[in-house]
Amino acid sequence: MFKQAAVLAVTGVALLVGCGGMDPQMENEEIISNLIEAGYPAKDIHVINEAVFVSGDAYVTLQASREMIQAPAGSAEHYRSTNLVGPQVTKICIDPSTAFNSYSNMSQGLDLAIGNYNALGLRFTFARGPTTGCSATIAAGISIIRPDENWAEFPSYGLPGGSINMIPALNDQPLDINEHIITHELGHTLGLRHTDYYDRSISCEPRYSGVEGAEDVGVIHIPGTPTTAVWNGSVMNACPHIDNTGEFTSADINALNILYGQSATQSCPDVNVAAYQGQTGAQIRCTCSSGGGGSVWGTNLYTDDSNICTAAVHAGVMTTSGGAVVLEVQPAQSIFIGTTRNGVTTSSYGAWPGSFRFIGAQVPQPPPLCSSFNIMSYRGQNGSSIRCSCPAGSSGGAVWGTDLYTDDSNVCAAAVHAGVIPVTGGQLSVTIQPGQGSYTGSTRNGVTTYSYGYWAGSFSISP
Repeated sequence: MFKQAAVLAVTGVALLVGCGGMDPQMENEEIISNLIEAGYPAKDIHVINEAVFVSGDAYVTLQASREMIQAPAGSAEHYRSTNLVGPQVTKICIDPSTAFNSYSNMSQGLDLAIGNYNALGLRFTFARGPTTGCSATIAAGISIIRPDENWAEFPSYGLPGGSINMIPALNDQPLDINEHIITHELGHTLGLRHTDYYDRSISCEPRYSGVEGAEDVGVIHIPGTPTTAVWNGSVMNACPHIDNTGEFTSADINALNILYGQSATQSCPDVNVAAYQGQTGAQIRCTCSSGGGGSVWGTNLYTDDSNICTAAVHAGVMTTSGGAVVLEVQPAQSIFIGTTRNGVTTSSYGAWPGSFRFIGAQVPQPPPLCSSFNIMSYRGQNGSSIRCSCPAGSSGGAVWGTDLYTDDSNVCAAAVHAGVIPVTGGQLSVTIQPGQGSYTGSTRNGVTTYSYGYWAGSFSISP
C-alpha cells in the first residue's frame, strides 16, 4: 500500500496472515459519507467493533476520511498515499509492547524489517526502542481492533503512522514471513499503498479483484516506478505468499529512494510553485542551503510566489542553516495574513491564485494583533475576512459608524462597540465592506462612535 492522518492498512488472512469530540455514531456516519464521496463503493465499507473499515484493507479515522476527499489526482506498481513523512523526521523509533516481544518470530522479524530499511541509507533511520533521540515513534503491538488481521497506520501531520499491530497467529509462520509482513506494515507507516491496489487479485485470491478506492483519493503513482503490479513483484503487494523472503525487490528499493532517498530532492530556489496551480495536494520535496531572505506573504498558507526557504523558517519546519522540506500545493486564497515567527516577518496580501503549505507538525499560532493591519489597504476586496486579536483595554480609539464602520476606525474599539469582544479583549474577524453614503454614530457597551458622511471603505465585525 503506497496517504496527513491515520488510515490503518490491513491485509486479510487466507493462506497466510498479511497486512491489512463527536458522538461515535455521528462520527462513523461522516466517515462513511466521506468515503463514498471519495469514490469507495458502499458495498466495500463496513463497521466492525464501532470502527469503519474499507475494502477489507483499511481502518479509517475521521481525520483520514476528511483528507481523502481533498486528495490530489494520481495515476493508475508503486503507489504512495497523499501523506508522507516530513523532513523533520530523522530517527524513527519502534517500541514493541511486552506482548509483542513475547513472540520470538515476531520479535526477530521486527529486527530484520528494521535492517531492511536501514540498509537503504534513507534520510531517516529506524531504531528499536525504547531509546533516545527519536523524532518519531511507532508502537508495535498485538492487534485488538481486528483480532484476525494485521494493520498499520498511515502518516499524519508529517509523522509516520503511530502503530503496527500484529496477530499472534503470525508468530506461527516462518521467520521470513514475519519479516515480510512487518516490513510491509512499516511501509504503510511511511505512506506506501499496495502496489496492486487497482486489482488485488494479482497477489490475492480472484474474489479480491477490484479497486481499493478511486485513483484520485490518495493513490499517487511514484514517478520512475512501474505502473503494473506482478506476482511477488513487491513487498507491498496486498497478499504475501509462503515463498516470500521478506526482502525488498528492486522496484521497492527504487520507490523508497525516490520518496525518501538522501538525494531525492531539487533545490528550492529552482522550484516554481506557481506552475503547479490547480494541482491541489501535489507535494514537492526540495532543499535549502540556508533560510534565505526573500519575500513571503502569509502564515501557514503562503502565496505561491513566496520564497520557499524563508517561508520554511517562518513555518518552523527548517532553521536558518537550511535543510530539506516538503511543501504541498494549495488552492487560491482570498487573503493572506502576515506575522512574525522564528525571526521572520511575512507580509499580508489579498486574493492570490495559488498557495502552498509545508508538510510537518506546526504549532498553531494565535491571530496577529488587529492594530498590525491597515484596513484601508484592503479597500475593494469586499467579503475578504481578517482574523486578528485585541488586547485588554480595547475600548479606546476613534470609531465612526454602527455595525458598519469606516475603514479608518479603530478595529478593537469597534469590536467592543459591536459586542463582539469585551473590554478585556479577544479574537475576532474583520470583513471588508464597500464604502457607504453615511455612517451613524451611537453608544453601545461603553463605547461612543461618531456619525460621518460618505467614506470610501468600510468593515464589519464578527466573532
